[in-house]
Amino acid sequence: MPRPHTNNLNRNTLSAPQCAHRPVDQLGFTLLELTIALACTSLLTSLAWPNYQALMQRNQRAQARTALLQAAHWLERAASANGNYPAPAEVPISVLQVEGVNYKLSLSSTAQTYTLSATPFGPQSADACGTLTLNHLGARGASQAPALCWGK
Repeated sequence: MPRPHTNNLNRNTLSAPQCAHRPVDQLGFTLLELTIALACTSLLTSLAWPNYQALMQRNQRAQARTALLQAAHWLERAASANGNYPAPAEVPISVLQVEGVNYKLSLSSTAQTYTLSATPFGPQSADACGTLTLNHLGARGASQAPALCWGK
């Protein structure tokens, strides 16, 4: 019966490839390698941070638009039930308060008209769109470029 082929190499005699710039007994990273990795990370972060901030502002703006539309819906239901729009003092606080949004909602109304406003505060105050508005006719407005601010 033939014997299976065996390799005569001893596993202890095999060694890891030698690096030309450092001996085998030194493991880890050099200061230069860590500095290059840190520089690459800093560069990527500096490029990504403005995009992240713009995304967060767009997200907050979208939540404010949603809150304005929900408040307008509530006002329209109240007007259809009562025959006119309620005065700001008659509107429940929960209609104009939204959690987690850096906008303050406000209402000005008469019996036949209303205007809802969402004014940015805190980190959102740097948003170029500024105050968002919505009235009883469905007209949407903003401090800067209403079509752009309500579009995305």
